[in-house]
Amino acid sequence: MALALESITRKIVKGELIELAVDELVTNNARTVRYVATDKNSVKRARTLLSKEPTTVPWIETFKEGEVLVDIGANVGMYSVYAGARGVRVYSIEPESLNYAELNKNIFVNGLHHMVTAYCMAAGDAVDISVLHLSGFGIAWAHHDFGENRWEADKKIGAITFEREARPQQGCVSFPLDELVRRGAVAPPNHIKIDVDGFEWKVLKGAAETLRGPQLKTVLLEVDFAIPENVALVDRMLEQGWFYSKDQVRLNQHEIVTFEKFEDRKRRGKGGANYIFYKDRAHYDEFFRRFAESFVPPNPLK
Repeated sequence: MALALESITRKIVKGELIELAVDELVTNNARTVRYVATDKNSVKRARTLLSKEPTTVPWIETFKEGEVLVDIGANVGMYSVYAGARGVRVYSIEPESLNYAELNKNIFVNGLHHMVTAYCMAAGDAVDISVLHLSGFGIAWAHHDFGENRWEADKKIGAITFEREARPQQGCVSFPLDELVRRGAVAPPNHIKIDVDGFEWKVLKGAAETLRGPQLKTVLLEVDFAIPENVALVDRMLEQGWFYSKDQVRLNQHEIVTFEKFEDRKRRGKGGANYIFYKDRAHYDEFFRRFAESFVPPNPLK
């Protein structure tokens, strides 16, 4: 059965000190999650839970209750909250202040403080204190850089052009995932999600020990094909004994492409994809093969 939203209901959640408008989402597998409706961007995030990254929630549905997910680049917590609501222990890492506030609101309105722990920090390859260069100051926004302004010129995101030299900054700290695990701040994960808009290679460098952990089952890694360091991570993961599904990577919210076309885009540095790496090849190869058979792009290209 393909996952779908059965209903979206606007509600008010009241606490002792705060009152929040939320969108309550119910899926056709009887999962109920709430996301704060602070502004149009947070509302859009909620309503695209199943469509923006169409393989992410099905991947989370393969987790067992009580397993541990580390969500690096959690943004406002769409996937952290969904995983927590189905009994997964989640550690969410998000450095941007407005997103971190929304993330904690989403934990609160779902009553998940015992399941989801959020840290306001970046993950990288070293313990560091620096600044976070923002693309823009807004809720549910992305494309931020820790420690260095990596933009070569002004950047257009959607309909807005952001100036390279006018990027807002926030003070920020960074920790390697290995260090967080060694300190006991994060439990050894069974699953890791890494989506940090270009710094994925630094996150993996700082997670080398964790990646070798016998308990680790899957890693979702966003790969931007325009960044050679991130493209190289695919072969590195394969060399370390991980696998990925050719069915999974050729699916996205807009289209289904042949694997050959997908590889051609990667060679040309065009676009990107979420790679879900795993060790249990028999299970996940079959899971994504069946998923691809019934997959319909939720936002098809015109």
